[in-house]
Amino acid sequence: MTSRIAVGVIRKAHGVRGEANVEPWTDSFERFEELSNVILVSPDESQTRQARIESAREHRDRALLKFADINSPEEIESLRQWTIEIPEQEARSLDANEFFLHDLIGLHLVDADGRDRGETIDAYEGGGGVLLNVRRADGRIYEVPFAESICTEIDLPGKRIVVDLPEGIDED
Repeated sequence: MTSRIAVGVIRKAHGVRGEANVEPWTDSFERFEELSNVILVSPDESQTRQARIESAREHRDRALLKFADINSPEEIESLRQWTIEIPEQEARSLDANEFFLHDLIGLHLVDADGRDRGETIDAYEGGGGVLLNVRRADGRIYEVPFAESICTEIDLPGKRIVVDLPEGIDED
């Protein structure tokens, strides 16, 4: 199976012509204008559906997408919470010090003394920026802001993030 990257999620129908109101998971709305063929993936990932984006427009903080052969609000409602994904090889090129959120999952946080502070199990956009969910060796989960002052070195090949954690962030 080819690896995929989610670029958004269908939240609801918009209007009467089958447009989808999409929460973008990309830093640029223009990305939807560049895409044509995408894969729609059910929330439990048990179903996929090929789709072609006919049009994309910005609406507040969302994207309104019209897919070919989907022409009613009812059809879009049946796709509510489905992600819009592309093959990983179609991802845009990253600049230095840019990372895809999925690349951060599975990395170990290591402090300056070399102690393992846990494994990243999720990375997502929070209200103030990207947050990492980190699981300690004892199973406890805590959040770490993905900020340069905290995550001082990202080593994807070495599967680690060198961190300078604020005092108490990973304590019970």
